[in-house]
Amino acid sequence: MINQIPQHEFAQRVKSLQEKMKEEKLDIVITFGDEAEPQYVRYFSDYWPSFESAGVFISKVGDPSLLIGPESYTFSKAWSKIPRILKLKEYRESSEPEYPGVPLTTFADLFNEVIDNSSFRRIGIVGYPLMPTPVYEAITKTAQDFRCEVVRAEKLIIGMKQIKSETEIEIMRNAYNISQKSFANVLKKIQPGMSEIEVVAESEYFIRKFGAENEAYPMWCISGENSTHAIARPTHKKIQKGEMIQIQVGARLGGYASSIGRPVVFGPAPQDVLDLMKIGLEARNLIVSNLKAGIEARKIDTLYRDFLKKNDALECMIYGPCHGVGLMEGEHPWIEANSDYNLQENMTFCVDIFLKREHFGLRWEDVVRITKDGVEEFCTDFKDLIIL
Repeated sequence: MINQIPQHEFAQRVKSLQEKMKEEKLDIVITFGDEAEPQYVRYFSDYWPSFESAGVFISKVGDPSLLIGPESYTFSKAWSKIPRILKLKEYRESSEPEYPGVPLTTFADLFNEVIDNSSFRRIGIVGYPLMPTPVYEAITKTAQDFRCEVVRAEKLIIGMKQIKSETEIEIMRNAYNISQKSFANVLKKIQPGMSEIEVVAESEYFIRKFGAENEAYPMWCISGENSTHAIARPTHKKIQKGEMIQIQVGARLGGYASSIGRPVVFGPAPQDVLDLMKIGLEARNLIVSNLKAGIEARKIDTLYRDFLKKNDALECMIYGPCHGVGLMEGEHPWIEANSDYNLQENMTFCVDIFLKREHFGLRWEDVVRITKDGVEEFCTDFKDLIIL
């Protein structure tokens, strides 16, 4: 089973970014990642920080550097596909230990290697929404000292990440296979009277048993009124017969996320619950059957809204029917009413149908790959209503 991006693919990513940097007249790109959202660091290095945060320093020519906190050297060396690893105080853990006497690199040291009289004097930062103030201030203060402009550069990497390589796609298939097998086993274990947390414990056990490196996101089982939560955490609430139960299972493998979401009911299901489950399933199937390379993304959103309006369920939606998936379970691009791009082959999406009424809600979620004529569905099971 393929579970890791090869070294040469990481090197090619750096070269591709350097070409884009020259076009944008950027001397340096500094990415940021942390334990919860490592994507902009892991994409170039395969390093996934823990406790501390991290960055990747890429100049317009030459080799990249992995930037880490003072305690992570041996850990990062075991993971990183970037040989040069530098310790910076700004990437320390949030309790801010001082590390007196420990030799550390500074951003000034790094800028001195790159900025000269022929420089563009433009620095790109990637991961601005994630970047803590100490890291951002250190970069901007150093840039000011070197008379450099700091600009956001996420769009350069977002464009690269949207089209998946064959290796990325295969890892995502394998991650999804783990999620699907785990979901099947959870359905065998779940019983009325179990708490939501107990159901999630089964999910966590099975994804690890079948080979996941971690969960793709904090998984959940939510039931009854809790099922109205679009983003949730499980509680000690006991699940009951006849109520909506939402189960989300997502395995991470080689850095790549997968997700499967289904509404489940211990029958008999009340008619209003059953009706919304059917609308969600029909919406999911409608979207999957209309995705293909070349179609404008906003047309998919219009199709979704028109379907919901026809079924008196437009007020049940919060967001569009799809979002990108890769190193994060939710990443660029989204399919929404204002999405003015065309779908391309080897984009990967979560078809994510979340609907809610006043007292219950549901989500149908599956990962697909865009192809020339349609999609490759990673899910091969659970395509009907699940009434236990």
